[in-house]
Amino acid sequence: MAVVLPLPDAALVDRFAHGDENALIALYRQEYDGLLAMAKEVLGPELASYRGKIAHEAMLDTWAARERFESPLAVSAFLEEAVRQEAHAQQRKHAALHHRNGPATASHLSVPDVDSAVRALMDALHAPVDHDAALREARDAQRLHAREHVERVVERPRWLLYAGLAIVATVIIVFGQRMLDMMSRESALDAALRADDVQVLSSGNGQRGNLTLRDGTRAALGSDTRLRVPAAFGSTLRTISLEGTATFTPTPASSHPRGLPFAVRTGALTLTAQGTVFSVRHFPGEDGSVLSVAEGAVEIRHRDNGSTYRVEAGQAVRFTETGVITPLDVAARDAALAWTRDSIVFNATPLRRVVPELVRWFGMNAIIADSSLLDRPVTMRIPLTSSGEATQALTRAAGLAIQFGKNDRIEFVPAPPAPEPRKRR
Repeated sequence: MAVVLPLPDAALVDRFAHGDENALIALYRQEYDGLLAMAKEVLGPELASYRGKIAHEAMLDTWAARERFESPLAVSAFLEEAVRQEAHAQQRKHAALHHRNGPATASHLSVPDVDSAVRALMDALHAPVDHDAALREARDAQRLHAREHVERVVERPRWLLYAGLAIVATVIIVFGQRMLDMMSRESALDAALRADDVQVLSSGNGQRGNLTLRDGTRAALGSDTRLRVPAAFGSTLRTISLEGTATFTPTPASSHPRGLPFAVRTGALTLTAQGTVFSVRHFPGEDGSVLSVAEGAVEIRHRDNGSTYRVEAGQAVRFTETGVITPLDVAARDAALAWTRDSIVFNATPLRRVVPELVRWFGMNAIIADSSLLDRPVTMRIPLTSSGEATQALTRAAGLAIQFGKNDRIEFVPAPPAPEPRKRR
């Protein structure tokens, strides 16, 4: 969304989480204009007059979930997701009316000012709960097609119909709440990983290093690698993001005060450790990422479609951004993660991919000067000790020669043909 809600004060969030209605009022006043703007953006111009209603419902949803909030980011993310969910529900209601009664014109509701909105919120908060009305609203909004189908099956006993509808509505409400919880957590984590106070730990080309994260997790970083560590890492969350390649030895979830497992985000997937040591290679732009598990297990979860895959100790897989997961044999695993054994491996790899890897792991300044060489296959294993040895190994393995360009840049060119042996007289 283009609209960003103002981040509430931590002390206000703490009072809100403990049920202080004055904190609720203060938070609603602070967020009201942003909620209206966000609701308008999701609803679109046709339903924009409902934005006051959406802000009202979103704040009630947030108040109902107040006990789970431990940070301003969590509240902001939940509010954002609640606006989206309530706005989509309103769009479905409007579409259902259109389906039943033909083209419908959206009602033009007046949008209250903040004082009126606060009064309406408190009135709703203290009004007697009409469970039957709530059930009817959920049924009308989310299971209209099911109700119409039931109405056609008139021979069934009516009490069975009503019981079935109640069960369906209850399941939908529970499932929807769980989905809202999960999406709010993901939204909060997205915000934490984008925040200005995120810690970036990185290694450049030709660099490797070992470090210990705030929760005691050990990480060995390969070259050209970046970890993004949220400010709340180790306390209320244990998820980081990775671009590059690293081996992780996490502290177990059982040793964390909240029992949180360690997890790594790679693009659209999340890798969650389950008592494990594991290595990951994820460079954006490559045709796939690699996970190898040495101890325990790791669960791969695609955050968009919810699919999961468990990788056990001794296994390795390649996974794509779309969630396609393929087991790797020993040779493919070795080629992807040989750096963990202080070498790099190429197995019939096109030269166009070999030279960038040498640049990454040795920090050398090198290019392929002749485009006819790009697809030349290279098979070799070289230690991560000397760029000079790596250059010599490549020239031998691929039939190349080197020349030097500007700024001492190494340029790979075809090796000259070997001289013909002299004829004996």
